[in-house]
Amino acid sequence: MFASLADQPEARLLLAAAASEGPAHAYLFHGPAGVGKRAAARAFAAALLGDERRVQAGTHPDLFLLEALGDMIRIDEVRALHRDLHMRPYEAERRVYVIADAHLLNEDAADALLKDLEEPPPYAVIVLVADELGPLPPTIRSRCQLVPFRRIPERVIRAMLAERAPGLSEAEAKALARVSGGRLDRAERLLDP
Repeated sequence: MFASLADQPEARLLLAAAASEGPAHAYLFHGPAGVGKRAAARAFAAALLGDERRVQAGTHPDLFLLEALGDMIRIDEVRALHRDLHMRPYEAERRVYVIADAHLLNEDAADALLKDLEEPPPYAVIVLVADELGPLPPTIRSRCQLVPFRRIPERVIRAMLAERAPGLSEAEAKALARVSGGRLDRAERLLDP
């Protein structure tokens, strides 16, 4: 189910347990940019909603995706989430709310979100995805189950490079893996001509 989480054993274990035993009301996926947190959030949502195709396409009616528009997430976007949060699920047993770039919540938006994290409806699962924990208020962090993501080991990135670009020499793959700094997104950009 979470096999696509490249060398993230702790996250894989936590998410598999949550999907099989029933999820908590809120999760905070945190770690460096480009290590698969967003993909993991979608995979988790797909596991909870039981429809990978529509979740990956972003068209499942019980999935709410909130992404930063520009350099921050503003209170109006969190208010839209709040209005949606109190609608019952359409098809699945629950509704999943994914907030990408949660580290970009401005102060008012974070305060508004805190109210929803304190008393969410029983069918709601809120997943925050953040590159850094520092900008998030401790009150938000304390109300979420933390799911840590780490930099991807060089050997895993080399394997991914070999799979996606079989024409690379061993030396080229090693150099690209080293330059990527443990980030899959950077490795993919380095492959892009």
